[in-house]
Amino acid sequence: MKVIPFITSIILLATAAQINANTCEKNFVAEGDPRNGAEFSTSTTINDLGSASALGQLRAIALADGFNVLGEESTGSQGTLTIEQKNGRHPFLIYLTAVNKGTAAEVSIRTKLNRRTVAKPEDIRAGMCGMVARIKTGAEGDAIAAAARAAIVPEPIVEIQPRWLAKDIYRLSKRKTAEMITAHYKGKRYLLDGTIGSPLENEGTIELWYKVTIDRNGILQTLDADESTFWPPIVCRMAPEARARAAKLQEGEFAKLTGTVSHYWQGSPSKLVLKDCRFE
Repeated sequence: MKVIPFITSIILLATAAQINANTCEKNFVAEGDPRNGAEFSTSTTINDLGSASALGQLRAIALADGFNVLGEESTGSQGTLTIEQKNGRHPFLIYLTAVNKGTAAEVSIRTKLNRRTVAKPEDIRAGMCGMVARIKTGAEGDAIAAAARAAIVPEPIVEIQPRWLAKDIYRLSKRKTAEMITAHYKGKRYLLDGTIGSPLENEGTIELWYKVTIDRNGILQTLDADESTFWPPIVCRMAPEARARAAKLQEGEFAKLTGTVSHYWQGSPSKLVLKDCRFE
């Protein structure tokens, strides 16, 4: 007779997983023209689950399924994990979001395929809802999430000249969108050293723009020198305590800074933006 509560709990857990999967499938939406990039999304609410636990578990699930895990942005009540489908010639981004709803978490998944990439909606739905169905609740889920986060290895600060970072971004921009470049670089930390343009005030901070163009008359007269006119500037948005010092610099002076990539902006000019920059 003592096995009945145990058996009952297993049945309830299995039933809950099935309900979540069914809700996920019911809420699945496919829209858009594949010639422009078809969009897919779904969501479901899971009881006895927090957003941090959901995202930690989804990190483990994504890694187990062979996705690239690119980054996570979280607050106390919600967060988004960005992963990349790396199979095939044209990888695409997938956003996994979890939001606290009392003692439950609303879990949603969305993606937009690359232009002219065709996928069967039923295959996308099965993949998305298959991930949701594997999320565990309660202490079991918390333990899985904690183990996934404990396995994260912090990325070291990369020391690189601004112009070579700009070259890497430029080459990447030929085959990836600004959104994908941001997803790949966001959160990476760099130590940069080079000459800057005149400090600029923008949105309440000081920006230092590294010069990346190679002098055509210099000793580095190569294909890089010709191409460098198209390389995107590397822009450092200064941390509060470093703004006064940054504002005193003049065009052509040197600045050695550490900063964290915020985003890549594609426009005129395109630029890679780092935040919380400080002097070394």
